[in-house]
Amino acid sequence: MSEAIRRLLVAYDITHDVRRDRVAIALQSYGERVQYSVFVVDGRPAQFVRLRLAVSKLIDPDTDRVLFCDLGPAQHARRAMAYLGQPPKLTGDAPALII
Repeated sequence: MSEAIRRLLVAYDITHDVRRDRVAIALQSYGERVQYSVFVVDGRPAQFVRLRLAVSKLIDPDTDRVLFCDLGPAQHARRAMAYLGQPPKLTGDAPALII
């Protein structure tokens, strides 16, 4: 049996514009931007390992910082996130039709 889909919150502080842009582009291929430097990624743990490896190759560990926060199973993680103002429209929050 495959592992359940989990929700990962990724936030970053990148000091250099080019590196910051590259990290954002990489994260957009895995998940959805919910704030300027915050992404939500739904996936399996193996995908998260690949994501961390990809991001680690793009940053300078002496000056940059990336936070990975596992919010748990995606279907329950919605409750772990609260917003003031308008919440983002996350693709994973809507019912999906799989053909």
